[in-house]
Amino acid sequence: MEEEVKDKLQDAQEAVQDKIQDLKETIQEKAAEAKEGLQEKAADLKEKAADLKETVQEKAADLKETVQEKAAEAMDDVQEAAQDVAQEAKEIKEDIQARINNEPKPKDAQPAPAAAKPNAPAYQLPTKRGLLKFILLGIITFGIYPLVILTKISGEINTVASRHDGKSTMNYLLLAFIVGPITLQIGTLVWWHRISNRFGAELKRRGLDYSISSSTFWGWCILGSLIAIGPWVYIHKFLKASNMVNADYNVNG
Repeated sequence: MEEEVKDKLQDAQEAVQDKIQDLKETIQEKAAEAKEGLQEKAADLKEKAADLKETVQEKAADLKETVQEKAAEAMDDVQEAAQDVAQEAKEIKEDIQARINNEPKPKDAQPAPAAAKPNAPAYQLPTKRGLLKFILLGIITFGIYPLVILTKISGEINTVASRHDGKSTMNYLLLAFIVGPITLQIGTLVWWHRISNRFGAELKRRGLDYSISSSTFWGWCILGSLIAIGPWVYIHKFLKASNMVNADYNVNG
């Protein structure tokens, strides 16, 4: 009986050892598989990290190039505005000096008008609005002059473009005193967004080599306000676009 118990104990011990051995082998196999899987995952991650790094470097290079281009364009816009303001100041000075001396303004101070076509309108739209006058007369008239000019422009773009694009720009006075305050100035932003696009489309339709759009408004007037001169650069571009469209309309209708 005792020997039988010993045999059974020995058999059980051997069975446990076999199970332990099997379990040990299974664990080793699983560990090897897990290690291999982790190595593959690590290799994939390393490869993806390399690809991501390359992509980031490419994007950074593209972004740097884009920023440089935009900065160059912005500098060109600022220089253009400064040159136009300087020219306008010169013309104003000459005009004042001529008035003081009771002399007519030199003929070469005004560009020769283009030959009007048979379908040119009888009523000629203004083409000499400038940033300097906009600022100075705005200060002198306590903001009334800009209201008048922008109201006239809102009507002129309808005269020039409505028969082509079927659109209508809201009168600026209505915007300034009613729609703007009621909409907490959201309507004002929408108005400038739309009129900028409308002038851009009209310039393009007439084949004029100048561009303005809603991105010009948001870039210069809104974001550009962070550098103070941004809104004035936009007003310069806006007035110049209006002058160019009006000048072409005066000749071609």
